[in-house]
Amino acid sequence: MDKIRLSKKLAYILRHNPLKYNLVLDRYGFAILKRVAEALGVGEEEIRELVKNQEKKRFEIKGNKIRALYGHSAHIEIIYKPSSPPSNLYHGTSRKMVKSIEKEGLKPMQRKYVHLSKNIEDAISVGKRKDPNPVVFVIDAEKAHKDGILFYEAGPVFLVDYLPPQYIKEILYRS
Repeated sequence: MDKIRLSKKLAYILRHNPLKYNLVLDRYGFAILKRVAEALGVGEEEIRELVKNQEKKRFEIKGNKIRALYGHSAHIEIIYKPSSPPSNLYHGTSRKMVKSIEKEGLKPMQRKYVHLSKNIEDAISVGKRKDPNPVVFVIDAEKAHKDGILFYEAGPVFLVDYLPPQYIKEILYRS
């Protein structure tokens, strides 16, 4: 299986639907690596190599277990440590969500957290999953953090429980 396809399937299983593959996640999102490999029809070493060489830190292996680090809709308890964000973060989304976000802020929707990108390019890429012509919001993360919003760094993204609209500075990108 090619690396991109393996990564996407692994993310789907560990973030959203382990039961479809007869896998069980523990309360922290870990599954037995051997069973995950069997479910995917690949060797454990192929998964270990993928995790070792991943550009974006999406997965973690501890001993004989593996988990996704963020993006879950499955109910698990990953404990993130609060972290200071950079001055600005970015959120890519579809054009149809602009008015709602400007009025209500950013909500996690079907996920546990709102995902914020560290750079514009990643936000555009995320937005394009939802809309071929996405919108990218600039988030005043420094002000939000000073005002008590907790940020958690999880690999290539920062997570928040909810982000009120007053921290959305502007629409930066509209393709």
